[in-house]
Amino acid sequence: MKKPILIVAAILVVLVGVRVIMSLGAPDDRKLVREALAESIKASKEGRPGGVMDKISDKLTVNNERFNKGSIGNWIRDMKPDVEVLKQDPVIIGEEAQITSPVRVKLSMPIGTGSAFDQTIEGVTLVFAKESAMDWLVIPTTKWRLKEVKLPDDVMSQFSAGLGNFGGLGSFGL
Repeated sequence: MKKPILIVAAILVVLVGVRVIMSLGAPDDRKLVREALAESIKASKEGRPGGVMDKISDKLTVNNERFNKGSIGNWIRDMKPDVEVLKQDPVIIGEEAQITSPVRVKLSMPIGTGSAFDQTIEGVTLVFAKESAMDWLVIPTTKWRLKEVKLPDDVMSQFSAGLGNFGGLGSFGL
């Protein structure tokens, strides 16, 4: 009976040791936030919703309105938005990071519409938070995830008007 307990204890010690070693060489939070942003933008351009979803909190809000991650994923897959955050320097305050920047959004509309969307939105605030996650499905860790987007009051209506019914945006509030 003691042998299984020793094996479990040894596995736990190894897992904790791996986690400690990983945290010693971990980059600083500012770099991790910028990397999370860069990875999600790249995945978005490629239409890979999974790469973006890993960087978005399950509690994502835009102007205090909850968003459905599944609908966002479908939209990313279909529209492949080209998003450019012009200033990517985060301000870290405890377990949160904020980036306030103009954001350029470019979309190619579906074939046959002959239109495209290209707009720079001033004063966008992206709020990231550290959230619990798992590395390799077994090692507990934390990751920076986008939890809130703050847009100027008139932007949502302008964005919706500029896009019309393209891309099924109504399915997640735009």
